[in-house]
Amino acid sequence: MSDKSIRDLLFTDFDGAPVDDPDDVILEALDDPRYQQRIAPLTEFLAEESNPPYERFLACCALASWGERAGYRAIVDAARAGSETAWYGALIDRRYSADETFTQLADAVRVGKDFAREKSTEIERLAALRALIGIADRQYFDWQLAGAIDDTTAAAIRDDVVATVQRAIAALTRGERPSFDLGSQLAGLVVSVATIDESTAIQLGYELAQISTSPGTLIRLTAISSHGTSPDSRLFGEYLGSVGDEQVRAALVDASGKPK
Repeated sequence: MSDKSIRDLLFTDFDGAPVDDPDDVILEALDDPRYQQRIAPLTEFLAEESNPPYERFLACCALASWGERAGYRAIVDAARAGSETAWYGALIDRRYSADETFTQLADAVRVGKDFAREKSTEIERLAALRALIGIADRQYFDWQLAGAIDDTTAAAIRDDVVATVQRAIAALTRGERPSFDLGSQLAGLVVSVATIDESTAIQLGYELAQISTSPGTLIRLTAISSHGTSPDSRLFGEYLGSVGDEQVRAALVDASGKPK
């Protein structure tokens, strides 16, 4: 067991000064190599199941943000456990009263992109990302999960996104509704694969827009039309404008610079 407490590791900056927010320390590592001295004790802290769950969660966020295999493996385990994860519910989104720990783990995967490249842990980072996508029909992520997908990962996770979105659309069609805005969350995932498979993104966009008509869902889907290159994307934009409200039509204008 590490003799370092979470306060030593994530509530104290690299100069020894206390901080209120562990994100200050996690993000400070982007410019300060002294963070490396905390990798081993954080890894030990995360592995020790007797440590407080929320503190282990913070350790996982730090390690994943720093491109460490231990962090990514813990994310895969957490995704597999879902709501049975030890730290599940340690953070709650105030708007939806939904667990927010998976949201933060997705953001850690996003932050760790450059570190993963430097440390040759891209495979583990991708595995963590795919594991999170696999539960995005059941767990709350808002925009953070889609934000972790970029041009370097879009092709690899395309099938995962399609499977999750199709599964979620089927659940929504059956009348199943989580406490959060699942449609908007799914829309972000659909948009994330549009650059590498525009036709599939448009198809999924139509299906999603027909079952989830909230402004949040439709506004996010406008990115497909705005950045698409095919005539089908233009037609999709026209469809969104016809079924959406003024907010949706304004989003189409803002994103493209001209009415759709």
